[in-house]
Amino acid sequence: MDSILEAKNIKKSFVRLHTLENISLHLNRKEFVTILGPSGCGKSTLFSIIAGIALPDQGDVIIEGEKYTGIAGRVSFMHQKDLLLPWRNILDNVCLPLFLKGINQRQAHAEALPHFALFGLEGFEKYYPAQLSGGMRQRAALLRTFMFSQDIMLLDEPFGGLDALTRQTMQQWLMNVMEEIESSVLLITHDVDEALLLSDRVYVLSHRPAEIRKEFRVNLKRPRGLNSFAEPEYIQLKESVLACLTDRPSEE
Repeated sequence: MDSILEAKNIKKSFVRLHTLENISLHLNRKEFVTILGPSGCGKSTLFSIIAGIALPDQGDVIIEGEKYTGIAGRVSFMHQKDLLLPWRNILDNVCLPLFLKGINQRQAHAEALPHFALFGLEGFEKYYPAQLSGGMRQRAALLRTFMFSQDIMLLDEPFGGLDALTRQTMQQWLMNVMEEIESSVLLITHDVDEALLLSDRVYVLSHRPAEIRKEFRVNLKRPRGLNSFAEPEYIQLKESVLACLTDRPSEE
């Protein structure tokens, strides 16, 4: 497959805190890849480096064959909190990346509005964030992320703050959306089921300083849903991922 993004030999420390140790990974076009790892191992730091917000001590970020280490603005980055501006309606919130690029309001609205139906937001363009449910706000935040950069999206625990039922609904919804758009996605999650449900591949990181312990290919048939959890292949793969996550080095 054609790789669109690579992180090569990434190392990062903060004063005396050694966070990332020689991380190398790649993302192919139209691929969904998840990063799993213990809390505090440096997953969000890795995303900040990939997004160009932070500099690595060593290593490079390559996008479509060009070096983007320390250069922000090439990929979109969605955090766990929706970060919608409460004084702007949903349409203007979604258009914020376009406004920041200097696109006027009329043109920005024209570019964003065709996507509202796909993202389940049609009819809510003039609503304000406080008028929407948590799931709807996350949909708006994801659409805003998509408007910033449609080919590569970094999603850092986007459903982590939702209740279990809403989270399952959003996972299924995201799978459907991914069938319709051309994006390549890197996801951070602590939820193994979420990772296996959504992903083509999963990277498992070690405890800090984080290294890639193993890469898993998720060859489960699509479409996937709650019934996938009962399939023998799914159960076996989940057990392998969990074993990798919980197996700490003997010296620890």
